[in-house]
Amino acid sequence: MQFGASLLILAFSCGLASAAGEAYPEITAFAAKLKGISWSLKGTFGLKGLEFDGKDVREIKNGGAKGGVFESAFVDAGVLRLNFQGANTGWYFFSDDLRFVTPLTVSGEVAFKLPIGPQAKAVREFPKDITNVVFESEPDERQIQPAKLRWTGTHLELAKQNKDKTWLVDKLTPVTADRRAFEVEQSGLLIWFTFSQDGKEAWLLQLENIFGGEPAGALRPAVGFSGIAGLTPQQSELLRHIERLHAEGDRPRAQTLARHLKRLVAKNAELLQQVEQRLVSLK
Repeated sequence: MQFGASLLILAFSCGLASAAGEAYPEITAFAAKLKGISWSLKGTFGLKGLEFDGKDVREIKNGGAKGGVFESAFVDAGVLRLNFQGANTGWYFFSDDLRFVTPLTVSGEVAFKLPIGPQAKAVREFPKDITNVVFESEPDERQIQPAKLRWTGTHLELAKQNKDKTWLVDKLTPVTADRRAFEVEQSGLLIWFTFSQDGKEAWLLQLENIFGGEPAGALRPAVGFSGIAGLTPQQSELLRHIERLHAEGDRPRAQTLARHLKRLVAKNAELLQQVEQRLVSLK
């Protein structure tokens, strides 16, 4: 079934949903572990470093100088959300061992929750633990039409209620992008569907970009690197980070960034071929 892009466009055209991270114990514990770690971001443009000081998340500039503070929320264990100036937000997905982070630039959000009644199940095996669980969109000031989300075990079903109360259902075939996240790319849209650790919430995120990152000054085995002519400095930095992830055994995160790097160079057939040859071991 063709992906119904209109369902997503209708949701995003009304603006961004507000973040509402609650201070659950597992989120509080994660925030405590994150305190004081300075993060070096890979493949980004202006923002190259971040740090949470226990109260605020602020920019870390080149040389270690501290910059401005971002409005922030810990929306889940391992997930930090920042409000940027302008329309976009930043979502940061940290590995359990805090060795790596995957930053997203997000242009639209839809929040989902379990309806009243069903018992939430903690998500320990993804996506097995969310199979046939139905999440419903949360009403907000945008007054978007109600939507539902369900992983069937083979497809991700995204349903939107029409004004006549009938439902339009899109059956999507995602790939796993993070430990509790699906990725869908179709009809010119790049979407992540991510699920909370406690199994109570989910988020639909429309993405503009995906980056990498690791703790600043992390001591890691040297990885030989040679650039590819034609890549921008940001793309070359992302390629180097992908190869570091692969060398250190984080294949899912490496594969997610490899897919994105190929999207970035897709319009240049010769450059795309070189990148694909370089990343062939990640398949």
